[in-house]
Amino acid sequence: MSKETKKLDGGLPAGKIILVNVSPAEKRIAILDNGELVDFFMERQSTEHYAGSIYKGRVNSVLPGIEAVFVDIGLEKNGFLHVSDVIDKSSVLKEMILDDDEPTFKRVVKKNHPKIKDILKTGEKIIVQVIKEAISTKGPRLTTYVSIPGRYLVLTPYDKGIGISRRIIDKNERKRIREILNKMGFLDNVGCIVRTVAENKSEQELKGELKYLLNLWERIKKRAEKQNAPANVYEEYGIVLRMIRDIFTNDVSQLIVDSNEEYVRINKFLKAFMPALKKKVKLYNDRVPLFFKYNLDKKIDEICERKVTLKSGGYLIIEQTEGVVVIDVNTGSFVGKESLEETAFKTNTEAAEEIPKQLMLRDIGGIIIIDFIDMDTKDHRDKIFRVLQQKLQKDKARINVRAISQFGVVEMTRQRRRKSLEGTSRVECPYCGGKGKIKSVETIAIETARKIERVLADSSKKHKHIKVSSHPDVNAALISEQARILSGIQRKYRCKIELSEDAGLHIEDTVIYEQ
Repeated sequence: MSKETKKLDGGLPAGKIILVNVSPAEKRIAILDNGELVDFFMERQSTEHYAGSIYKGRVNSVLPGIEAVFVDIGLEKNGFLHVSDVIDKSSVLKEMILDDDEPTFKRVVKKNHPKIKDILKTGEKIIVQVIKEAISTKGPRLTTYVSIPGRYLVLTPYDKGIGISRRIIDKNERKRIREILNKMGFLDNVGCIVRTVAENKSEQELKGELKYLLNLWERIKKRAEKQNAPANVYEEYGIVLRMIRDIFTNDVSQLIVDSNEEYVRINKFLKAFMPALKKKVKLYNDRVPLFFKYNLDKKIDEICERKVTLKSGGYLIIEQTEGVVVIDVNTGSFVGKESLEETAFKTNTEAAEEIPKQLMLRDIGGIIIIDFIDMDTKDHRDKIFRVLQQKLQKDKARINVRAISQFGVVEMTRQRRRKSLEGTSRVECPYCGGKGKIKSVETIAIETARKIERVLADSSKKHKHIKVSSHPDVNAALISEQARILSGIQRKYRCKIELSEDAGLHIEDTVIYEQ
């Protein structure tokens, strides 16, 4: 039975599958490999998405102390433009280009590079592109090195030369591609980067896309000339067409979409750029919701869970903070059959296989610390690190990882260009303030007794009658554990304290009033 016709349990085709769910509020994309969820993307109508978009902006303020400027591009928060994103193309393109497509950059380090105050002035109008969207309190990060991605090529209007993805290894193929592009004569004033998927593509396909990107750049320039700053002059594709452009390749068995409107849009895009892939697109019109049919909603909810269970019974704890992400590996219920060392080794092996999946699913970026269970044997530590490295190779984000220490700790960084799923779909708890913990019942009961005494001390009434309404658990503690304290307060102030429970109250909320 062929790969295209073979079915997995649940009716999904085998191999790599892309499912696209469209609703009025959001668009969701799930990527499955033989039934396993390996990546997930979501875009909501209520949230702005502008990474990759190009703006005509106005310099709002120059900050010599941090060698940066803030640029008004018409969004809620001003964009941040560092001097390195003005003078060093390599650092910028490393952010904009997927790791798979990255050519080898020759970074030029200048000892006495220009200062930001000598390059840009307040009020100056500039063309910038968003590298990273705003996250938390930080505004979007900008660059002046504009790049316009296509299916096979990335046009770099302000940088001459041709860069070819390092994943295209064959020397003859690299030479063929370079000759095709040079023959066109369009790259005298602009440059381009050849993406990995361009390998073995025809001269007609490469020329056609380069012409399209050059025409698009001309339209962007004309729009920028006519518009007053701040203004958007090029809007990056929405999540579905970005996925089609960057992820939908020949190794995908099928793409299933549940919206007729999106189905038509996808096929129109494919007809223009990738007609051979049209046959793999299927319209889903079953009455059962697409993601529900394949039990994906539950799997997606689990992406934001703090605890991730491993097959053996061990588990991961993933803690995300403003500055660092810590992943702690624990044996949990797994006790093993041999020694503590072997138990730790097996749990760590499972963790090393699972962690890269979680990094991709959650799109965790920045500094990441992995705390594996301690292992005495260096050979075991080396094997764990090799497993981790092997699994990380599937990740298209840019990753730097240091060798495992003798204490089982791995330090790494991972590129992130969009908000994580947790950042998009979760908000800080209004009760714990993001700490992840609330006060114990005993603490709340003791504090309630103190509040009662403060109310009585401030009261000018001769005959005092206090009513206290609290969560059932807190009320029970006041009646039993803290009854002696309340009795002492009643004697001291010669008052009556009346307790009642209200299941509708949050456990930390207590209502106290005089009657």
